[in-house]
Amino acid sequence: MRLISTILMIQFWAGIDLVQSAECNVDAHHPENGGYFIEGINGFGTEVDPNAKRKITNSTWATGIEYKDGSVKYCTGQFCSETCRNDGCAETIAGHTCSMIRFCYEADSGSDVWLMPDEKALQQCDFSSATQICDTGGGSGEDCCNYKVELDHDLKAYLFASKEGCGEGQRAVVAVDDYNNVGDACFGMGQTSARIKKCTCNYEDEEMSTLSEPCHSNFVAGCNLHSPDLGDDTSCCDDATCVGKHQDVTHSIGQALEIERKVLCNDDIPGRCLNEGIYDCCASQCSGCGADVTPFTEWSICVSGNATAGTGNCGYGGHGGAYSQFECDFTKCTEDHKWHMAGEPYNNWMKLMDPDNLVVPTVVVVPTVDDVTLTEAPKKTTPPTKPPAPTPTVEEEASSASVNMMHGLTVAISFGMLVSLA
Repeated sequence: MRLISTILMIQFWAGIDLVQSAECNVDAHHPENGGYFIEGINGFGTEVDPNAKRKITNSTWATGIEYKDGSVKYCTGQFCSETCRNDGCAETIAGHTCSMIRFCYEADSGSDVWLMPDEKALQQCDFSSATQICDTGGGSGEDCCNYKVELDHDLKAYLFASKEGCGEGQRAVVAVDDYNNVGDACFGMGQTSARIKKCTCNYEDEEMSTLSEPCHSNFVAGCNLHSPDLGDDTSCCDDATCVGKHQDVTHSIGQALEIERKVLCNDDIPGRCLNEGIYDCCASQCSGCGADVTPFTEWSICVSGNATAGTGNCGYGGHGGAYSQFECDFTKCTEDHKWHMAGEPYNNWMKLMDPDNLVVPTVVVVPTVDDVTLTEAPKKTTPPTKPPAPTPTVEEEASSASVNMMHGLTVAISFGMLVSLA
């Protein structure tokens, strides 16, 4: 019961999950327009949005513009997938629930907005089963024409076209994803952003954010949630040493996060304790590396191991820079370190990482004097001798004498008889 209460407290204070709601609203979703962000049908412009440090949306809806209409294109960029590079992928506009897909056009342009039933109708400009969203006069004014994508809308591709301009390319496809998939991820990024340390969650140091909606607003919200309450003393902002609420174990948010971190720790996996002045992994373990040590301490586990080299890839910040992998060298660990290569923790972990190349050291036990069972040397034996004749008793001697006397008498008689006969 106590563990459940702890987890609930952690989720509440850490703000890991945004409030879920059946309808889009400013508390759980976008902070403007009643919870809906603007998705320009033509992407983004080059100017800064006057209401926030982000790119302003481009909602122009007209002929002569090449819209992403689901046509298959081959990707040539740096981050292309193999499929899109080799086979091509359909080009679509990335959209989300809790948005207003905006179309702006003049009343005399002849443009209007229709929702097409399928790809075939879009490509053939067949409006027989299409649904009109706005007429020719609905795209002018400050708010233009908007197609609201509600929270419960199907996550699929929505196809739009103008009846008059469809044949000239005035058609577009918006692939809608769940707002919370992006919103929650960006909110979490903001909660641990380095901008907290230098008090720039609202991009005070930049002309414009590189993030688009719905990511931008959620990132800023998460960043501000964990920013410290500094009051009048903002000196830490200048040297980027401000301690966020998530790093402060004296604050309820930081305390709850540290409890959660230790509950989830696995000390059977090596790693690097990311802290200034600590560059080895020999004596580090997860449970001893947290905000209760220093506010900026972080644990980074080793995700792979090389048994031949005695190394592991453990987070980033190596010699190649902040985004290069950091390599833990376990050959430098001594016998008093937990991750010494001859120790059980290291070998148990490396069996999982690189079992084919792991050579478990053979432990040679040298026996001591106490361990040896001493035995006496065998005694030299001599062959058995003939036992001495027993000494006759008095009775035996008398009997023997009588026998001898009788024997002599017999001999004498016999001899006498022989003489007589002669």
